Amino acid sequence: MSHGYNKFFDYIFGNKQINLLFRALTIVFIIILAVAFTISITYSMNMNDSFNNGRLNWPKRQYSKNILVVMYQTSDDFLQKFKNEVCKKAEANQIFIDFVNAESINDAINRINTAVAAKVDGIIAQGIYDSNYIQAVNKAIEKGITVEFVFTDALGADRAFFVGYNAYDYGKMAARSAINQLHDTSGCIALMVQSATSNEKDVTGGVYIEGFKSIIDKYPRVKLVDIMRTSYDMFSAEDITYDILNQYPDINVIVCTSERDAFGVAQVVIDLNRVGDIKIIGSGVSKDIIKYIELGVIASSFDINPGLMGKLCIQNMVNNKIVNEYFEVPIELVTSDNVHKYKK
Repeated sequence: MSHGYNKFFDYIFGNKQINLLFRALTIVFIIILAVAFTISITYSMNMNDSFNNGRLNWPKRQYSKNILVVMYQTSDDFLQKFKNEVCKKAEANQIFIDFVNAESINDAINRINTAVAAKVDGIIAQGIYDSNYIQAVNKAIEKGITVEFVFTDALGADRAFFVGYNAYDYGKMAARSAINQLHDTSGCIALMVQSATSNEKDVTGGVYIEGFKSIIDKYPRVKLVDIMRTSYDMFSAEDITYDILNQYPDINVIVCTSERDAFGVAQVVIDLNRVGDIKIIGSGVSKDIIKYIELGVIASSFDINPGLMGKLCIQNMVNNKIVNEYFEVPIELVTSDNVHKYKK
């Protein structure tokens, strides 16, 4: 068998004409492969170029500014409304936003320091008095970064703008709303002020308390039994509410400065079956707050307009001109009479 194969190959390669034909076919085959390979590569490159050219024809996203926004453990409803308007306004002005809801002061500080190192154009931050936090903010200002405080203000930083409510007027409005819940303007009121820092350094909270007391002091039969500082912890208000009811079982009104606190107080009042007996003045207009107003669990709450805060913050960064360092956001009282306006 092998002898037959040998004769066959001898015949093929020994025959000059067949040998030349075999070599020619081999060369043609190699040329065909080379051409096919070249066509394949060329087609692939053309397709890639076409894709890239098409992609390059899409609108290029050119950002005019890069801005860091740092909030601190902000409640969901406020955060969502604020963030939506910040991003919407930023998109319209081609501003890139890095949005952070920090869970700790250290997290907020790290974010600010990172933004400074990245040479951002601006920082929008909640004003909180913490020595390391203020130091980080001042470092940003020294580097020529525009810093704007929003929602709460703080001492110790030469920020360019502040966007928020008038805390003194807010305190007065809350006091009047509380007194309206009392029969014959007589009774006991407790005040909860949410704060991320110590009493003497909390500018916004301190001014709110002054406004609140300025109204209460005009009513001799109304007693402000206690002023408590709550933290940003979810259960802080609930724990303090139990303490209030233990110390002052006949309390008539509890006033809260945050949505989270209002919700926490409402939960305790419901659990203890004291709905209607204890009036709650809240803050914010989340779905839960609206529901509790409709059910009579919360007597009234305040819309502090987070969406408008977001718009004004970006507007200031766009203009970048300090024509007014303070931008006041209006507050509206929400009761059972007008709560329907806030239902989606």
